[in-house]
Order: sequence, then structure tokens, then C-alpha cells
Amino acid sequence: MARGDMRINTVSVSNEVEILNRKEFEAVSFTADFTGVSDADDFGVRYIKAGTPINADGEVVSETPWTGAIGLLLHDVYESYPQVAVLKTGYVHTTRAEESSGLTYDAALVTALNAAGCRIAFEEPIIASGYSTGTT
Repeated sequence: MARGDMRINTVSVSNEVEILNRKEFEAVSFTADFTGVSDADDFGVRYIKAGTPINADGEVVSETPWTGAIGLLLHDVYESYPQVAVLKTGYVHTTRAEESSGLTYDAALVTALNAAGCRIAFEEPIIASGYSTGTT
């Protein structure tokens, strides 16, 4: 298998926040840059929350026009272990992702992600019949 053919099939992280609405996704491995990050846990370890847009340098993109966003963090990442999966394709539960990241997504984010080659669908929960209720 060539290196370019490798994909992450599953990711398991303790205490991970689940932002996906369905289990199908594609992500790429990345190293987060904590230079501009100020959020820290009780032990002073800086973190970035799941659902946060990231640019090609591994930096947080936190506001419109979302310039440079290449994907969303699939799970929380801490400075002590900066390796992260950046979501490129998948179905994201909009409300959970926004609550986790503390951001409000808009059409400009979708445009920026599409320009970066992402195929991320923002949606609400899917009920058993396969139809969205449009609520959380």
C-alpha cells in the first residue's frame, strides 16, 4: 500500500467528544500548533476542542471568513499530545460540534472547507427512519 492510500478507519480517544452524526468519515493525521491557544485544563495543559477548524499549519481558525480552514478536529487535542485527526469527509452533528468548539458555523465555513477539498455535511440527528427531525 502506498502512503497516499492510507486512511484512518477508526479513532478512539479517552474522553472524546463525539461530533459525528454517522460513523462514516475520512480524516488525515496532523500535528496541532498551540502557539495562539489560551484555553487550558485544571493542570495548565492547553487544549483545542473537537469541531474546531484547523488550517494547513495546524493552527486554530476561529472566525469568519475561516481563511485557510482545511478541516475540523475530530476529537479534543491536548498540547501534551498534539497529534490529531483532521476530518476531511463526514457527517457532522452541527449542534454537538458547535457546543464543543464554542463556535457558530456559517455558510462561509462550508465554502472554506469545500475550497480545501473537504466533503463535510453539517446535519442534525438522523432518526431511525433515516429522516432528519431538524432538531437536536
